[in-house]
Amino acid sequence: MKRISILCAFVALACTSLFANSNIVPMDGSKYARLSEDKTFISTGDYKTGKEDTLLVFSKMRINPLDSVEAFFFSPDVNRILLRASFENYYVYKIESRRSDKLSTTGSQSKPIFSPDGKKIAFVRGHNIYVKRLEYDTEVVVTEDGSESVYNGLRSPEFEKAFGTDVTMEWSPDGMYLLYTKNENVYMYSMQYKWNKLITLTDKDAYYITRIAWTSKPETFSIMYLNRAQTILRMAKVDAASLVAKRVYEYIEDRYISPDVASFVMFFPENDNFVVLEERDDYTNLHLYSPAGSFIKALAKGDYDITKVYGYDATSQRIFYQSTENGPDNRGIYAIGVQNGKKTALSVTKGTNDASFSADYKFYELRHSAINSPDKYSICDIKGAELRIIEQNTVSEILHKEMYDFCGMSGWILRKDTLKHPLVIWVTEAKNQWNMDFAYRLVNEGYTVAAVNTRGTIGYGERFKKAIYGDMFVIPAQDYALAARCLVEQGKADAANMFIIGSGLSGGVVLAALSQSDSPFKGGIAIAPVTDLASYNIAEVERLMQAEGATLGYKTNSAIYNAANIKGKLLLVHAMNDKSMTIDNTLKLTEALVNANVQFDMQLYPNKDENFTMGLTENHVFGKVMNFLKINTKQ
Repeated sequence: MKRISILCAFVALACTSLFANSNIVPMDGSKYARLSEDKTFISTGDYKTGKEDTLLVFSKMRINPLDSVEAFFFSPDVNRILLRASFENYYVYKIESRRSDKLSTTGSQSKPIFSPDGKKIAFVRGHNIYVKRLEYDTEVVVTEDGSESVYNGLRSPEFEKAFGTDVTMEWSPDGMYLLYTKNENVYMYSMQYKWNKLITLTDKDAYYITRIAWTSKPETFSIMYLNRAQTILRMAKVDAASLVAKRVYEYIEDRYISPDVASFVMFFPENDNFVVLEERDDYTNLHLYSPAGSFIKALAKGDYDITKVYGYDATSQRIFYQSTENGPDNRGIYAIGVQNGKKTALSVTKGTNDASFSADYKFYELRHSAINSPDKYSICDIKGAELRIIEQNTVSEILHKEMYDFCGMSGWILRKDTLKHPLVIWVTEAKNQWNMDFAYRLVNEGYTVAAVNTRGTIGYGERFKKAIYGDMFVIPAQDYALAARCLVEQGKADAANMFIIGSGLSGGVVLAALSQSDSPFKGGIAIAPVTDLASYNIAEVERLMQAEGATLGYKTNSAIYNAANIKGKLLLVHAMNDKSMTIDNTLKLTEALVNANVQFDMQLYPNKDENFTMGLTENHVFGKVMNFLKINTKQ
């Protein structure tokens, strides 16, 4: 058991690293494995009894012993273990021989995946794909044209940021073929004949490949893809022999299709029916289709969003998923029968419940937390009964966040007492989940901090989430202003001392809030803000704003066109090596502010990247923020 002191909570945000995942990895049946806390060995255990034995001590491996590893992955047959020793440096351990070998001796390796038979591993190096044949200790070159603009098996940083996917490779069930993406195309590689072939889709407007996956039939795979406007999602099934693609599914939305919807499909092994997520009837729910694409029925359907699908148990014919059925600020775990529609609530305690299931779906590891309840890891049976606690983090003498109603919007507020301290609105999602964030440090310095689930937040249905369509910064900014005024009316904030802070896209919201004609904020802090939507991530912006130039929103939501309207005190902070939100955003804005004669403060960090500023974890960044707030707080 771990305990974090009040000093740790207020002084060193690095203490949050103590909340480590317990690293349970399902094996076959009801067995699991996990990495020791010091990362020097792997133990195996039984979900039911909890009895554990040592499987592997890394320093005792033959050929290539290691002091420790960062993570491990089993082959599908559980005969081999892939060990990540360090960044892009992997070893393969064979359990029978107790031998450890480098995955590759010719260069770095990233995103490795085992073939279904466990005898091959595909990986990426320098935007090219390679395959290690483990039985013969040989390395096969799959692609050779990888470059800064050609991504084989990986997705570009822009695609990853927009869709949440960074790697797209998929083995065929027999391990003889490897599917992969090359930018926005799909290819197949034959291990036997050493050829790469392009898969041609019949739709001329195919643009974003969001998912490639084998169906339950070994001769057929599927490709999911969006049009550029991201309003039409289609799926084609492809015959692996002829490579002929046939569209079997189409789903249309009038605004946009969410990335989690666009990248999910699950095929049933017994009949090749498939399940997809759709945002019909205002919520994200499961829908069942036949192999040919005929709609059969809605499965888990109701006034709640499904936020994660864990998997399918063919024995009980049940799907296991996470949803907001226990409240939009919460996440619960449920199971539903595909045939009978019977639903079972497994873990629905208020807060965030997450799970990983055993291979036989008879047990699961539950991870639960709430805003005032640190992470708790436990083992549960498939009925939801807790068998034992694996790890429970506790904190003593800590301030408590309060779930709060901001005149119709949910969120939380953190304060020392009931006095009207200066207010800082933090532009972040206000989940009912434990997070030792910088809010505690601000409160310890004499501020009240609030976070609000404004329009655009996930969990409240499609209309609420997509209400920002066409105004991705302006509408949330209006909601934050409303929340601030609400706290003033309720006597919990001083109207003369209200500030707003955010980073990245949230920094764009901060600038939009300060640009309102009736802004209630005395000042704002924008960290690595997006200031020009037209030059930001095209896929992400076009999803929320329509195609470039189609609406006036590109200018009304971009701070560089509204610099003259920014009121109050402004602090800009940017790490100059930030690859996600490039420094050009802040430099363009500073030029516009100077031309408009708007005064501002700025702090730049040469040779630093986004990790330095985004979390406010560095003392210098936090100190700069605190100095700005203190200087501009009305006494």
